[in-house]
Amino acid sequence: MNATSESIFRTNSSGQAFTPTVNYLGAVNALAVMEIIRILGPISRADLARRSQFKPAALTGLVRYLIEEGLVIEGSERRPVTSSGRPARLLRVNSGSRTVLGIDIEPDHLRIAVADLSGAILNYRQTVCDRQQDPEATFRLIDSLSREMGIKPGSIVGVGVSCAGFLDEQNGVLLGSTNLPKWQNVPVRQNLENLFGVPVQVGRSIHQAAWAEHWFRDKTEYGKVLTVTLRTGVGFALLDNGTVYQGHDHYDGELGHTLIDINGSLCECGRRGCLETFLSPASITRRVKTLVEKGKAGGLKPLLAAGLEIDPELVYRMARDGDVDCLSIVNDLIHYLGFGIGNLVNLLNPSSVVLCGAIEIVNEELLETLRTEIQKQCLPQSWRGLTVRLSKHAERSALLGAAVRATQYYVNSVVQSDIAA
Repeated sequence: MNATSESIFRTNSSGQAFTPTVNYLGAVNALAVMEIIRILGPISRADLARRSQFKPAALTGLVRYLIEEGLVIEGSERRPVTSSGRPARLLRVNSGSRTVLGIDIEPDHLRIAVADLSGAILNYRQTVCDRQQDPEATFRLIDSLSREMGIKPGSIVGVGVSCAGFLDEQNGVLLGSTNLPKWQNVPVRQNLENLFGVPVQVGRSIHQAAWAEHWFRDKTEYGKVLTVTLRTGVGFALLDNGTVYQGHDHYDGELGHTLIDINGSLCECGRRGCLETFLSPASITRRVKTLVEKGKAGGLKPLLAAGLEIDPELVYRMARDGDVDCLSIVNDLIHYLGFGIGNLVNLLNPSSVVLCGAIEIVNEELLETLRTEIQKQCLPQSWRGLTVRLSKHAERSALLGAAVRATQYYVNSVVQSDIAA
């Protein structure tokens, strides 16, 4: 047996040849090959060898292992009638072999999705929540929605959760949230593991949204990416070539609580003049109330009379449809958002900025206005080469990121279990 074949085949105590598990090939190498196939697949073995730079014998063993574990499949490519030669056999992630559950717990919304191993959503539910309700009510709602979606024991291999607030990520405990007043020291992981009987990964919404942007990124998108989330609050995460920056105790990215006006309105965090006080639904309601008192914004007057908080999306729609008063509010929002993002760009010098969250109403005209506002706040060197775009996933970014984390944990656990075997 030559040296090359010996790197793939071993003999057991009886002298019989056998194919080694990932113990011999390395978990890191197996996961690296899996990631290349996920991003570039369907891909031929020849292209995979060029991309990975693994030796052919080692790569053969890694691919065989991934196929045997059901993580990767290999099939023939259909060539045009005019082509000649044998069809190439292409590798791709076996996305349909397993499913995971993603859960996004937001103060005013609950989103749940079943996703395959590629991150594609197979089943989705969204409902409005009351931020004043007890955590137990939310868990009961999750149970009810999951049953409605047909989720049964054994139908999923993991759960990923996105939460807003101060999170003990290691133990899966939500310690507190300014927008969820009754969520104090809530064992999110334990509750959901008891409910579904599978491993649960819990992360902050801003980090989960960043994971989604990395997972579904364009094949040519690299560098430092600033992900800005516009949800109940305003947050950001920095992606540096696939690594999400996380601060001490994983508590970072609170763009909404950066100071804009020292004498400004009182924020829910207890401080005054936070950026969030200029962008939140409550601040928009205050602006509308002021306009109504001046005899303006007549289309929104009935909502205020009913004691309702104004939905920002309604203001965006009315502005887009030509309402002058709503347009003035939106222009102010874009001005302050540009102020906050511009400060981040000067501090971090990213290659691109991606907007996630409640952005469905943002059209190209509003986006161009935001680009202009950001540029006003940026130093020339910071602005040079910067791209500002909308996420393809909008309000589902954090949800998809949660599902991605569950998928990553499952794949890693499959490989790690062979190491321990």
